[in-house]
This record gives sequence, C-alpha cells and structure tokens, in this order.
Amino acid sequence: MSTSVTLRRAGVRAGTGEVRARYELVGPALPEAAVALDRELPEGGAEAYHAARKRGVRSFGLWTDPHRRRLWARVLTARAEAGEPVRYEVYGAEGEFVGGAVRERSFTRGHVRTRWTVEQADGTRAVGYKGRWFWWCVWWLIFPVQCVLAVLSLAGGGDVFRMPRRIGYRTGGARVLDYGSGLQPHFHLTASTPDWDPRLLAALTALHCSHDGIMGEPWDKGDRESTEPEVPSVPV
Repeated sequence: MSTSVTLRRAGVRAGTGEVRARYELVGPALPEAAVALDRELPEGGAEAYHAARKRGVRSFGLWTDPHRRRLWARVLTARAEAGEPVRYEVYGAEGEFVGGAVRERSFTRGHVRTRWTVEQADGTRAVGYKGRWFWWCVWWLIFPVQCVLAVLSLAGGGDVFRMPRRIGYRTGGARVLDYGSGLQPHFHLTASTPDWDPRLLAALTALHCSHDGIMGEPWDKGDRESTEPEVPSVPV
C-alpha cells in the first residue's frame, strides 16, 4: 500500500494579518488535513538564514496548525562543511530522533548526479540520485536555448525548462521512494509501502523542495521575517 506527501502553498494568516505559514504538506500519511511548514530563523533573521542556506544549511519546523502552536517535527542541519556531504536530522516534537538524510553534491565522491541517502531511526535505508540520465542529456543539449530563455524570463517574456529533479530511492534494487511523480513533480513524494515514518517523508519532501535548483522555486527562500514561537529543545 503506497502513501504520499505533497507540498503546496498555504497562505494562512494569523489574527494580526501576518502570514505565519506560507506552505503546507498534505497527504494520507499525515496526522492532520495539512501540516504547516515554516523556517526557523537564526538570530540574524532572514539574512543570516540566506547566508547559511548557501552552504546547504536548512532549519524548519512542521506544525499541526497553521499558526505554529503545535509542533510535529523539526529538521536541523547536523553537518554542513565545505566540500563534504550535508547531513540533515529529523526529530519529533519530544526530541526523539526520527531519521536523517545526507545530500552529496553532483560531481563529487565518484558520482555525477546529486546523491541522497535517507535512513530511519530503525536502520531502514535508501539511496537515490537526482534526475534520470536521459533527461539530463536533453537538458544540457538545450542549455544554450535555456540561457536565451532565462534572459527573456527576466524581461517577462519567456520561461525556462526546469532541471531534472525526479529521484527514485532504492533499497536492494527495489524502488521504495519516488520524488517527482504526479501532476506536481517538484512537490510530490511517494512511498511504495507504509513502513516509512510520515515525519521523515514530510521532512524529505520539504528538503527536496528547498533544493529546487537555480531555476526552481525553493520554498524556504524569501525575505519574510517572523517571530518564532518557543519550541522544545532538541539534542544535536
């Protein structure tokens, strides 16, 4: 029995008119009709977050209400050193370890495509690569046209093709997770079995969408500042 998680725009406003959660996750595996998704900004605010995310750092909370009163899970960056794979860790509302994901950039450590490795707390592990070889070849062949379209898009008169982003995670040769299927390929993650923790699935969906590429629309970019609610401390 498969299950899926989809990320979409929320646009929910608090009583003061402030947008507290611009994006939400939906799917049958989640505890509520929708799980709100929002960045956890460091002391320096959005500017500091932007500077850190260029190194691969991500930090956000998943909430069971749009005004961020009930925490469901958190995603923290455990390691983000220059030239090294970036490791993200997922924790539950009580600080319990749920799982982790490691992102290795393309053209590093013997592989051409970006490699993702996800592992649950129980040891279940899967590995996936960003994009299919065929579509990467097509994308690079039309790269000169892409450059022209990029200029036109800045002038409001054109659009560009997105980089290949589909990721098929495999365990022992079997595909167990599929990111990039469905009507919204850049916002959709499907698990082939219900054995995966929904908090990890939701976190992985948000992580992939935050690494949407230079021509994509990462959900966690933006200049919006907000007052962060108090959240349980999580060991790192």
